[in-house]
Amino acid sequence: MVSLIGNVLVFGLIAILLSSCAAGVKVIDTYKIEKKREPLAIENPAPLELQDIDWIIITKENAEEVFEKVKNNKNGDYALFALTDTGYEKLALNFADIRNKLAEQIQIILSYKEYYESE
Repeated sequence: MVSLIGNVLVFGLIAILLSSCAAGVKVIDTYKIEKKREPLAIENPAPLELQDIDWIIITKENAEEVFEKVKNNKNGDYALFALTDTGYEKLALNFADIRNKLAEQIQIILSYKEYYESE
């Protein structure tokens, strides 16, 4: 008796599962809408306006004179930063790398702008 009830339940469950699969699959309609590219509303960046810096070159010959001139400065405190010739060369190379990277980024922006605003 228990096995008969078990068989009926198993066959009933299988029948329910199979009947739900037999209903068919709905087809989803897809369509494509082409949208015109919007022009980028990006203004060209303004060029940098850097402040002037007064460079003081200290050599063996003028070191004492420069130190006295800086000490007698009435504009406030003073500090001296020094570079060796190789340090100055590395500083110049770093600035060149920065300029190159900026030029590269500008070219990327111009390429995006040309892509989005071309007809």
